[in-house]
Amino acid sequence: MDSISKEKKLEEIVVVNLSGRFLKNLGSLPNCSALKVCILPGNYITKFDALINCPNLIKLDLHGNHITNLPNEYFWFELKSLQVLYLHDNIIGEMRNVRYLFSCPNLLVLTLFDTPVSLVSQYRHHIVNGIWSLKALDNFVIADEEIIEDCWNRKKFKALSPYFRLHVPVPPQTSTWQIELKNIQNLLSTINRILAHHSAVLILQRWSRGFLTRRKLRAASNAHQREGLSAEMNAELCKRGIHVLADGSMWISGSSSKQDDRCNVVQLEIDKSKLSFELIEDRYEASEITSGLYPRISQWKMEDTPNFQPNKSDVFQPRTFREPVFDPNTDRPRLL
Repeated sequence: MDSISKEKKLEEIVVVNLSGRFLKNLGSLPNCSALKVCILPGNYITKFDALINCPNLIKLDLHGNHITNLPNEYFWFELKSLQVLYLHDNIIGEMRNVRYLFSCPNLLVLTLFDTPVSLVSQYRHHIVNGIWSLKALDNFVIADEEIIEDCWNRKKFKALSPYFRLHVPVPPQTSTWQIELKNIQNLLSTINRILAHHSAVLILQRWSRGFLTRRKLRAASNAHQREGLSAEMNAELCKRGIHVLADGSMWISGSSSKQDDRCNVVQLEIDKSKLSFELIEDRYEASEITSGLYPRISQWKMEDTPNFQPNKSDVFQPRTFREPVFDPNTDRPRLL
């Protein structure tokens, strides 16, 4: 709640913090349909299947309880917004229960240390390669060599090194939505910062993208002079996501290719006194939506788009079936 003294209905509660209250069951928590943060550590809870009625959960903290079995895969599939899950210090002992978590689509942080299942051989390998969206498991951020086969890295990029250490925050006694949202954002920012500095794959990708972008825009600063554009017009073009390259062509930010005659989407009328933009068609591709020069989705007529009008003559093509012919020399069939 935003205020402890302010009463709210169950359907309006967003954050619940009931840590160390000796709870044996969830009580009326399943009626909190708008619940986003649920903090229930240090209790005697054994089952929490009823939380399937709270599909908006972002963070679920159930560490320090008496949980032995996890809900089935349908439960985790319904929690599409769940990003942080704390299950450490429980009695989960079978890897079969942990495999149910593989169906959770957007899980980023998971803790299972101090449980019997964490002592299973190759436990970390199975979970890391089973939950593709996972970025941190237990007290360590996932390194490259844990998800890339036969990947060997030096000390700075090695898995389970001190560089990948992640401290699980202690839940506060009282929580509000603003405090919990800030804690989640800080946790995810810390994980992303660790990966940005100690993931060799991300570092190479960042360098490659920077090199390709600089190569495309290396002559953009002088192109406007050769095209007769003023500095104000060139700045307006760059602000709208259009860059004039050295060869006179135009490159739209967010598009995968240069602007040419085949991609006849935007027509630019450039004058020394004014700069205006005119939309030719209401047709655009998915890679060009980010340029910001296209109409709203409501103005787009899907039935007028050529991509949604296939040529019916090409839908069913005649098929030719090849019959096998036996070769007497080898006694093996071959196709004509």
